[in-house]
Amino acid sequence: MIAQALDFLDDKVFYADMIGLATRGESILAAGPEGVLIRTQDGTCMMASADEASARRMLDLIEPDQCGCMVVHEDYAIGLVEERFGFDRHTRCIASAYLGAPLPQSGRTDLSVRPLTLEWADIVAANYHMDGPAYIRTRIDAGEMWGAFHDNGLTGFIGLHEEGSMGMLTVFDRYRRHGIAEYLMIDLSNRMIARGLTPHDHIIVGNLASESLQRKLGFSISTRTLTWMSCGDRGPIEE
Repeated sequence: MIAQALDFLDDKVFYADMIGLATRGESILAAGPEGVLIRTQDGTCMMASADEASARRMLDLIEPDQCGCMVVHEDYAIGLVEERFGFDRHTRCIASAYLGAPLPQSGRTDLSVRPLTLEWADIVAANYHMDGPAYIRTRIDAGEMWGAFHDNGLTGFIGLHEEGSMGMLTVFDRYRRHGIAEYLMIDLSNRMIARGLTPHDHIIVGNLASESLQRKLGFSISTRTLTWMSCGDRGPIEE
């Protein structure tokens, strides 16, 4: 089903999230001319569909207790997801992906990037509020969060979300406007490229600082929007 999924997912930027999931072997529930539906191990579902009728048929493949949150790539699917899962929390995003060669790092000697350990979990959770402390701990425990250090002090952090997108980028107030966000973005992008992955993320509509930074680094930005949908304390997997 991977080949059928990739045939439909013909926009490498807008569908970078689903392309990454399909190629790394996540559960493809549907793939063909009607669209693609993927569910990750943590219960995140992503859907791209040809039309509203196709979206409705694909959603029928998922039981409500099998989907913790949903990413829809077409606006007409939002109401369908609300009806089936009761998700009333929406976060509209644009897609971003880096499709080039490894990025040159600045060569700064005042900063170093290190994997974060659980001793930093409380500090990260206190400064990043899109996901709860338990989620932060799982990402640190998985070895998928990194910090930028100056004189052994943490200045900011970044990580990979469970579904494979970059995110959680945060620089502490006193260290902002010193190029640390750019330093972290370049470092993680190159780590992903070294793994054979496409660096990608979702930028919340209106986050002009994040969009500007990524354009500066050479990321491609979608003109279309997608929507993260959830309820309870499950937020968007980005920013």
